Amino acid sequence: MVQQSQTRSSYYKVYGSKMHVLESGKEEGSPILFLHGNPSNSFLWRNITPYVEGTGYHIIVPDLIGMGKSDKPAIDYTYMEQYTYIEKLISILNLKDITLVLHDWGSGLGFNYFANHPENVKAIVFMEGIIQDIGTFFPKENIEFFNTLRGPEGWKMIAEDNIFLNEVLPTWVSRILTEEELEAYKAPFKTVESRKPIWKFVSQVPLNGKPELTASIVQHYREKLQQSSIPKLFFYAEPGAFMPEPVRNWIIENIPNLESVNIGKGVHFIQEDNPDLIGEKIKEFMLKLEN
Repeated sequence: MVQQSQTRSSYYKVYGSKMHVLESGKEEGSPILFLHGNPSNSFLWRNITPYVEGTGYHIIVPDLIGMGKSDKPAIDYTYMEQYTYIEKLISILNLKDITLVLHDWGSGLGFNYFANHPENVKAIVFMEGIIQDIGTFFPKENIEFFNTLRGPEGWKMIAEDNIFLNEVLPTWVSRILTEEELEAYKAPFKTVESRKPIWKFVSQVPLNGKPELTASIVQHYREKLQQSSIPKLFFYAEPGAFMPEPVRNWIIENIPNLESVNIGKGVHFIQEDNPDLIGEKIKEFMLKLEN
């Protein structure tokens, strides 16, 4: 495994709140923006970014607002609020010709940024993201679970019982996470109120066309991805969760200029299962972009 080199921990003021960003590599290099999803933080990418640090890129790994070490302002943490903070952060950092590296709801944010600003996105790397309504491929028991989380019991299960950090995240990794790793994921969400972003993100995943706003946004960027010729790198795992075989096959068959990589056994947080392969392949991909 590549040794972690020096990473700078920075804070940027976005709409009156501080967003935490890990930065490494060359500040003058082309930006590569890593976006995490739910219920994680920049810690997710710790074993992958070192592979890219010698490529001449400027590596930027933010914590989404309300997550990680970023502030927790009194907002609703809707998808559109999360998107607005990321879009504004990109503007504040003056990132140009970006390569996006996306996972989970980070893909929902990053794909939408690409759809809205195609001229400013150089390439896209993604894994276990949101590219279609989960009602079209989730097994019946998963849909029932999501419906329960979005119902009257959802707040208690997610915010009070902390089911995502205690049960969902550990079981969506194929290996056993260490106590230190689990604590790094749990640390930003020590209180009931701090888990509001987790709860809200669950309610925003398109399920059988609801909510209509995020369902339409996902459909829109899905179509834009099919029309785009920029280079793309897609990682998938077996069995996967958000990009299992039917979704994976659709991606490979319908999205142009795409390289796909099977990382082997994995569920959803595949960065924890095979970071070395992911890191090596991203490094190769980034170096090819420069040639």
